[in-house]
Amino acid sequence: MPRQGLKLKQASAVLRIEPKELQNLVQFGVVKPRRSEGTYFFDTNSLLVAKVASYLKECLGTRTSVLSKLMEAFSASEEKLKSENPKYIVFHCRLTAEEEPIQLGVPFRALGAQIEERMSRADLYKDLPRGKKRRGWKKKFLASLTEAARDMGEVSEEEILRTVRSYRKERRAPEITVVAQSQETQAPSRR
Repeated sequence: MPRQGLKLKQASAVLRIEPKELQNLVQFGVVKPRRSEGTYFFDTNSLLVAKVASYLKECLGTRTSVLSKLMEAFSASEEKLKSENPKYIVFHCRLTAEEEPIQLGVPFRALGAQIEERMSRADLYKDLPRGKKRRGWKKKFLASLTEAARDMGEVSEEEILRTVRSYRKERRAPEITVVAQSQETQAPSRR
């Protein structure tokens, strides 16, 4: 890996996730790579955090605010987990007081091995120059906004207030713990 770390395009190639998806994880504070002169640099720790976050997002399909809380709990346990190097780590989550808790096993060792394996090829992927936009990005963006507005249709003030209240209620801090799973047991599936 280069001394400074990997840039976004290189990191997304190593992680095998779309650059925009990785950019969103950084933008919403789920992943916190080192930043220098406006450029983010990903070291092996931030790559592992991004890989776990991507795995959780894929499995749970959760909002970035919940994903941020999950990753804060992971980061708090990360050093201990690395020293134990468990096959799986298990997230125990109760997202709201009304919901049953869920458990999700993440293949910690396998994700780390994937990153290590792909790091040697990171130099093959060049990053885009800063500020360079894809051709036709504005047209595509406006088309997606138009489609979203069409999908929403007419929304009453009452519906907006109900949605805002529901969102605020959901933002209350979830209960989350992260533990290494013993070698003898299998990874739990989602309940």
